[in-house]
Amino acid sequence: MSDCPSQAVRMEARSNVSVRTKQHFAPTAIQGLEVLSLPVARLDAYVRDLVERNPLLDFDYDHGSLSFEELPDEEDGDAAADAETAAEGFDARPPSAIAWDARGFDLARLRDECSQTETLHSHVRMQLTGVRVGEEDRALLDALIENIDDDGYFSGSMHALCAEAGRSIEDGQRLLELVQQLSPRGVGARDLAECLALQIDDGLPYADVIRDMLRTGLDDLAENRTTKLMRVYHLTIDDLAAIREVICTLDPRPGSSFSQRKGTVYVIPDITIRRDGTAFSVQVTGELSETLVLNGSYDRMEQRGGMDDEAREWLHEKRAEADAALANIDQRRQTLHRFGVYLAEVQYDFFMGGEARMRPLTMQQAADALGVHVSTISRTVQDKYALTPWGVFPLKHFFSSSVACTAEERRHALSSLAIKDRIKDLVAQEDRRTPLSDATITAILNGEGVDIKRRTVAKYREALGIGRQSQRRR
Repeated sequence: MSDCPSQAVRMEARSNVSVRTKQHFAPTAIQGLEVLSLPVARLDAYVRDLVERNPLLDFDYDHGSLSFEELPDEEDGDAAADAETAAEGFDARPPSAIAWDARGFDLARLRDECSQTETLHSHVRMQLTGVRVGEEDRALLDALIENIDDDGYFSGSMHALCAEAGRSIEDGQRLLELVQQLSPRGVGARDLAECLALQIDDGLPYADVIRDMLRTGLDDLAENRTTKLMRVYHLTIDDLAAIREVICTLDPRPGSSFSQRKGTVYVIPDITIRRDGTAFSVQVTGELSETLVLNGSYDRMEQRGGMDDEAREWLHEKRAEADAALANIDQRRQTLHRFGVYLAEVQYDFFMGGEARMRPLTMQQAADALGVHVSTISRTVQDKYALTPWGVFPLKHFFSSSVACTAEERRHALSSLAIKDRIKDLVAQEDRRTPLSDATITAILNGEGVDIKRRTVAKYREALGIGRQSQRRR
């Protein structure tokens, strides 16, 4: 026997069993979710790709799109467009931010994009047509003009341009001053202060003071350091207010009216909610499922017989893909329409009275009301917009957090958006000589029954792009 004391070893068998539920989506369901997340701007490309990949899908050109023979003449285009769009339930004059209507692409916008317009460079050169400039000056002058950006500022290197042209810096400065005398006022400036100073006429009251203030006190102007400006430039509060009004009329981007910016993205609404008295109608725009149809020629080929098993299997596979695609597009339309109807009901006060009456709403509340998963709501509103009586809004705009309120009569109007709108109104009505502080705004809202803190008011004010009290003082 061993001299070591015996040790009792107790073995316990433990079993930890947990049940976890995992959701697996079928490929067709995944495709349906992908189609649901597509905004109308990308839905067209998706459908055309389907038609290219699946021969059983085709467009119904007889009923879906506008043929070129039906295009109205130039002189009566506006009247014809008004009549047709009114008949289809769209406003005859859609907002400029919308590039599509019920018929498809806005052809007038395409014409405007293709038409030639005068550029800033050509406008400046035209003004120099009658000016006598030597050949050497002309080459450097052209180089200076080419280095003026879309906003009208000279953005090139004076040293590099003069060295390349074999001219002195003094010659370059002289020619740039010549450009700065042309229109638009402020063109050719090297910075914001010079741009604004070039737009000050000599006969303007306080012209020299304004130019000096722009050169040396621009930061103080931006930060609204009223006391310092009055002391440094020996001005009264009324004089400083008058100077501010003059500066506010100046154009910080004098070349913008000539700018040909191609990066503009036009918003295309996926849902249109229109008011008709006290009722609202909901329409899903870009309903391409009505023009996407099955190509019946393949069904007729199968009915005639003479098709081998491999061809028949291929045909059944493509038919299943086509049916799934049509079902997904139709399901997208139905989901968007249901969501639009729900939105018109739950945000009825907003559609009747504007943003100040927006109700707090979460995606989970919408999902519970519609009987879907919250991820479905997320995909429904992703990158999509709604055309409303108050303008075009992202669908995510209608979801906002709630703010506690003790006033019983206002409990339905206190979303964070409504509070922001109230802050905006308070600032718009304030006395600019004694603007409201965040603490004062907080006290006003608390007096109206809104339970909100000063830091929250400051956060909302900054989100609205409203400056601090000192920056708003005039």
